[in-house]
Order: sequence, then structure tokens, then C-alpha cells
Amino acid sequence: MEMFQISKFSKSDLRRVLSRTRTDRLTDRHLLRLRVLNMGCGNSRPETVHDPVKTNSQKDTNKASNKTQNRSKEKNDYQLIDQHARKAPSRLKNSAEELVAYLSSDSKDPRMLARGFFVWSSENIKYDVDGYFGRAESAPNDAESVMKNGRSVCEGYASVFELLCSKAGIPVKKLSGFAKGYGYSPSKQLTLNTRTDHAWNAVQLEGKRYLVDSTWGSGHLDSKTNDYKKEFDDFYFLTEPKQFVSAHFPYMDNNLEESQKWQLLSKPISLEEFNKNLEYSPQAFKIGMQAVSHTTAYFEMKNELQMTFKSLGKEDINFSSRLMYEDGNWLKEQRNATFGYQENDVYKILIHPQKPGMYELTIFGKFASDDRDKSIPQVLEYTFKCTEVSDKTHEYPHIYGAVSVEKCILHEPRRGNLPSKTEIQFRISAPYLQVIRVGDTLLLKQGTMFTGKVTTPEKGYQLSLYGTRGDQYSRMDGLYDFHTV
Repeated sequence: MEMFQISKFSKSDLRRVLSRTRTDRLTDRHLLRLRVLNMGCGNSRPETVHDPVKTNSQKDTNKASNKTQNRSKEKNDYQLIDQHARKAPSRLKNSAEELVAYLSSDSKDPRMLARGFFVWSSENIKYDVDGYFGRAESAPNDAESVMKNGRSVCEGYASVFELLCSKAGIPVKKLSGFAKGYGYSPSKQLTLNTRTDHAWNAVQLEGKRYLVDSTWGSGHLDSKTNDYKKEFDDFYFLTEPKQFVSAHFPYMDNNLEESQKWQLLSKPISLEEFNKNLEYSPQAFKIGMQAVSHTTAYFEMKNELQMTFKSLGKEDINFSSRLMYEDGNWLKEQRNATFGYQENDVYKILIHPQKPGMYELTIFGKFASDDRDKSIPQVLEYTFKCTEVSDKTHEYPHIYGAVSVEKCILHEPRRGNLPSKTEIQFRISAPYLQVIRVGDTLLLKQGTMFTGKVTTPEKGYQLSLYGTRGDQYSRMDGLYDFHTV
């Protein structure tokens, strides 16, 4: 069983590290014991899972993919200024004026210059991890010192961006407020008396204001070593305000009304809404992931619950889920406690904890076409309380990755632990498969539905369900595993 140690602060702190990244991978035998501190300046870092055991595909017909295409076009437009910023001579860190002049030699367009400042910061400034953890004296946060030393926290990153934009004549403002970063938990409600914990910027380009977070766009903390690792993420450059407010809430000078204007939304949200709203990771926006049934970060349930999600894009998406139980100072993975499948372009997850208590449910997702590696980045995370469980022995079947590829739906049985020496009705829909068998028994195919009755073996045996697009003599892929009790 996979276990994660947590502290007295918050179980959600466990997953929080300095910045968003996609480099950490969790395997079935991976054991993490993290030091948990209440740091909000860094971003909560979405995890990734290695093995898509509980994976499902889905397709929708909305327009989120257009935004992704536009984002890709912008990246191509930024290639020259990005390269120019990364090649800046180290001597330029001693003078903001000289750095601005250098970047202006490639382009004097304000948007390109702002991009250059964002990229230069990611290349030349590291988060002051040692200072924050008390392993060294904290680095100063004024812009000039940060540029020269190349080390700071979020205040310094925002100050540098502000200074460089000002020197270039670009309207800019340094903002501060609350962030759903390291140390944030939905169970700990933020109030106007809570100390603000993050800083970022607003910049005006061509008469329009945009939001920039240089800190979260620069790198992350390695959860194994507590050392900083550089990892550029341009999601945080000119981020859409509706996406930015998922994890950022400006609050300055004890003036809520004025601060809310810097959400850059026509209808700003309240702090109460910010607390309640589900946080979407950059990956969630990339693939167009949207929660349908449960849109708040915290909820309560009993026995079994069905959650629904959809994608706003047109591409197939692979999903995965993981349920963790809070057991004292540990988070323990609850295997086979979730069951995901796609139905009518909606992705559904069934949840059945084995005992009452506090849980964390993490949803992972990526485009099915993104086969560069097997990891699946985190897109959403929930905290929930289960108040009652009638069936404490319930398990769902183990799901293999082929289920998503073949778009299978197991209708019955949806219980993974089956009674031994008992006749069980099997029913599964699979639009692309020609043959499905349970153990040595072939199921009857009628259209896209496969049905049949199978007598389970004696107690303690595994019973597997296989399928193929070929005939019964073709190689078959594993779909679901059951075991007898």
C-alpha cells in the first residue's frame, strides 16, 4: 500500500511543493515522506502517475482545443525572444537598463519584451529554498539584489518583473494576495485576517491588462531532495483571468473592493467563492477538463458516490484516479476504491471508500495522443469526508489501460471481490472488440454488448477478463481483474 506522511498542518500540504511541474512520477512502490511547512509563496505542484491503471478516454465537441491551438501559435511567435533572453550575457544581471536594452535589440514590441523579462527570470533566478527552510540566511527581495544574486522568493520575482517593465516603459503593477500553493488546503478557509502569501504581476499591453506569475513559471522544489529544480512553464505568462483566479486571489492594503478589480474579471469572485471553488491545474486547462457534478474542492458523502466530468475539447483524453485515506499522520492509498469509465462523452468515476474518514481524491488526465511517456499529470484534487460506509469489504475490479483504448464499459459485475463457486452474470459493452472471455469462458456478442454467466473458482483465485479485435485465437489484452472471496 502506498503511504504518504503528513503533519499536523494539513494532509493537503503533502502534495504541495514549490512550483507546478510534471516531473515527479509516482509508482506503486514509491514511498514519500515529506517535510510539510506552511508556505504559500510557491505553487502547489500537481503530481503525475506513471501507470495508467484506471484510465479512460473521452471526447467532446466544445471549443477548448482552439485555445490550445492559439497557445501553440503564441509559443511559435515567442521563439526568437525566448532564445534571445536565454542567451543574455551574465553581466547584464548587474543593470536593469542594460538588460532591457539587450532584449530590446531583438524586439521593441512591448509584448515581446514582457515575454523576454519572464523568460530571463526563469533562467536567472532560483527560488530561495535554503533561506525559506532556514538552511541559510534569506536572500533580499529588492529587484536589484535579486537580479545580481539570482535568488529570491515570490516577492523578488515580482519585483524584478515590475522593474524591467518599468524601465521599458510598459505599464505594470506588483500584486499580492492568496494563492492555492504550498500549504493551502480546502479544509483551512482563508479570511481577510489571514496573512497573504504570494506575489505576482499585472501588465498592460496594447491597452489591455494581463496577469503574470514569474515564480510559478520558473521551477519547482524536488520533493525528494528539497532542492530547487528549474522548469519553465509559460502557462503563467499572460494567463487568462478566469484560469488565473482558480489559484490566485489578490488582496492588498486591506482593501477588498479595490483588490478584486485586479482579478481582471467582469464579475470578480469573493474570497468565499475562492475558498470553495475547485482548483484546476494548468494541465486541466490544457486538455479542457471540467467538473460537472462536483465543482467544489470539498464535499461530504456516504457509502458510494458517482462523479462526472467532461472535456471541452475534441481530442480523446485518458484519465486516471487515486484515492488516499487520512490515517493519523499518513495518507494511505485505497486501491480499487474508484472505478472510472466513459459513457456518452461524459467521464464518470464511482467512489466507494471502505471506511468513514477524510480522503483525498486526485484526478489525472492527458490527451490520448500525448504518448511521449506513460505518466499522466494531475488535473484536479478533492478533499472529502465520508460519514458512513455500510459495506466495508467493497472493492471495484482492477482496470487495465486497454479499457480506455477500446472504450469498454463494464456494466456488471462492478464488484472486484466476487463470491467463490458462484454463478455470476457478466455484461460489458465494447464497440471495437470482437471477442471477450472471462477466464476460459467466451461471452456472447450481440452488437457491441457481450454477456454471459460464469461460475467463479474457489476462494483466493484471480479471475480475469480479456478482449481482442481479432478472433478467439488472437492475442488478447487484459481488461479487468477480479478475485474470489
